[in-house]
Amino acid sequence: MQNKTIFFAAIFSLFLFASCKKDNVVKPVISIEGNWEGKSSVLSGPFDNHYGFKIKAGGVLERINESGQKTGEGTWAFYANNTAITGTYTLLPPATGTFSIIANFDKTIGKLDGTWGTGTNDYNGGYWFMNKQD
Repeated sequence: MQNKTIFFAAIFSLFLFASCKKDNVVKPVISIEGNWEGKSSVLSGPFDNHYGFKIKAGGVLERINESGQKTGEGTWAFYANNTAITGTYTLLPPATGTFSIIANFDKTIGKLDGTWGTGTNDYNGGYWFMNKQD
C-alpha cells in the first residue's frame, strides 16, 4: 500500500512540475536604425559584392562602403506593418546613379533581405542581405 502511495505521489508531482507555466523568453526587438552590412548580387549571380547602409531616424538612408564611408544618400520608409522597408538612394560624386531597394526586416535577429534595382521603384537588379552591426 505504501508503494502505491509513493508511486501516485511521484506521478502527481511529475504532472504538477510538467504543467507549470514556463516563462516565455521575450527576445529584444532590434531597431532598424544603425549600421547594416552584407552582400549583394547582380541578378541571380553570386553574393560577392559588399553592400552596406547606415539607416537613420527620420527616413535618412546612407549607402556605406567597406570602410564605413558614405558613398550615397537617400530615404527609406517602413511598410507592411513595419516588417519591410523600401528606399531610394543616389550615389555621391564622382559616382553617379540612383538605386531602389525593397527588403524584409526581421527585428528579432537583425536581418534585412531583399532586392535592388536602378532608378526609382525598380527592384530587378539583383538580391541582397544585411545583418545589423550595432
